[in-house]
Amino acid sequence: MRQASMTLRMRIGVLGALALLFAGGLTASPMMTAPAHAAYGPCNTTVKRTDGLGDTGNYYTVPARTGNGLNCYMQYQTGSSNAVTALQRAILSCYPGTYAANRISSTGGADGSYGNGTVDAVRWLQANRLGVSADGVYGPATRGQMLWPLYYKSGSFISCLNPGF
Repeated sequence: MRQASMTLRMRIGVLGALALLFAGGLTASPMMTAPAHAAYGPCNTTVKRTDGLGDTGNYYTVPARTGNGLNCYMQYQTGSSNAVTALQRAILSCYPGTYAANRISSTGGADGSYGNGTVDAVRWLQANRLGVSADGVYGPATRGQMLWPLYYKSGSFISCLNPGF
């Protein structure tokens, strides 16, 4: 009886150790540690979205992904030039006088390059204005909280709003 008890304890101990190793392996696996934006592709274009109010010719220009709508991401040296430019223009127009706008201005303006200046600007906005994870990566959470410039169909600036798309 004593040996059966010892064997049962040993089996339980081995199973417990295996369970810990398995659980530890899952949390360290690449599948579990991939960033959330990996589910989307990089922004490779822009789309014009209407505000749905008033004159339907009014529009916002927003970074997008062909075949995936607005669900896309941009990070350091990622994103098409026109998508990055749309983001940079939104920061310059809708957040003037902030560290974010000043950082964009001092590192080339709306030049279409998601470089260090844009990373810093997005990270600052995320932490100080948007209330989302401050990682410097533009994605759906950042887009959804940002103010975007609204334009008349002629291209003239109207105002900055959060259209909730």
